[in-house]
Amino acid sequence: MRKISLFVLISSLVLVRIVGQQTTSVELRGPDTLVLFGQKINQLYQHKQPGSIIRAQGGGVESALAQLAKGQIDIAQSHGELRPDLIKGLLPIPIGAEAIVIYVNAANPIDELTVAQVREIYTGEVLNWKQLGGADQRIALYGGESTSSMNPYFAESILRGDTSFSYMGKPSTKGLLDAVASHPDAIGFAGLGFSPNVKALRIRANTGSKAIEPTFDSVRSLEYPISRYIYWYLAPQPRRVVKEFCEWMLSSEGQLLVEGVGFQPLPMEKRLAARQRLGLPAIATTALQSAN
Repeated sequence: MRKISLFVLISSLVLVRIVGQQTTSVELRGPDTLVLFGQKINQLYQHKQPGSIIRAQGGGVESALAQLAKGQIDIAQSHGELRPDLIKGLLPIPIGAEAIVIYVNAANPIDELTVAQVREIYTGEVLNWKQLGGADQRIALYGGESTSSMNPYFAESILRGDTSFSYMGKPSTKGLLDAVASHPDAIGFAGLGFSPNVKALRIRANTGSKAIEPTFDSVRSLEYPISRYIYWYLAPQPRRVVKEFCEWMLSSEGQLLVEGVGFQPLPMEKRLAARQRLGLPAIATTALQSAN
C-alpha cells in the first residue's frame, strides 16, 4: 500500500509539472512584411506570458483570411483596412499606424506637394525642381526602408499603378535622411524621422485639400494623407488567450513595441474603442497612457 501511495504521489507531481509546462500558441498570418513584427511581439510577450508562443508567418492577406475562416489561425494581419466584402463577420482591431513621409533637403524652397506631384516626380513627368517653383536643378530620387512595407505602400498610395523611375534605395529612415541631407537636389520617402538638414514636406491629398504636416499626432489620427493603420482580423468569438494577447498589444507595453519596430502607437480613443470591440472591461484612461 505504501509503495502504491508513493507511486501515485510521484505520478501526480510529474503530471502537475507537465501541465505547468504546457504552452498555448496564437497563430498570426498575413503579409511577409509583417513577419518580423510578429517575431518581435513573440520575444517580448513571452517575458510576460512564459507559457505563450506567438507564431507569425507570411503568405499574404488572402491566404491568411482563408485560414482564419477555417479556424486554422487566430489572427490575419494586414497593412490598412481591407474591403468590407473580404472581412464580413470578422472582428477588426487596429494595432498601430504607419506613414510615408516625403523629405527634401533643408535648403530646398519647396515646403509642400500634392500626392499627384509626388507621383509625377517619381514617374519622371517632373524632372527638375524648377517645374515646381524651386531651383533649376534636376531632381535626385531616393527611397528608404527597402526591407520593409515602405516600398509596396509607396507603390500603392503614390504610384497607383504607374511605374517609378529608378531611385537609390536606402535600408533605413536614417540612411535616407543622411542621403537627402547630403544632396540639395534630393527627394526621398521613408518613415517618420528627423535630421537638422532635412525637412519633411506638408502633403495635400489633392489640390483643394489642406496641406498636412507629418507629425506623430497627424499620423496616428490618419489626418496625414499618406498614413494607415496596421489591422488584425479575428474570428467573431476569439479564444480567451487571443483576447488576452490583444489586450496586451493595446496596453502601453504593447504599444511601445509597436513604436519600437517603426510603426506609431494608436491614439487613446482608438485603443479604448478596440477594447470595447473585444468585449474587454472598460478601464480608466490613466491605465492606458500613450507610449509617447
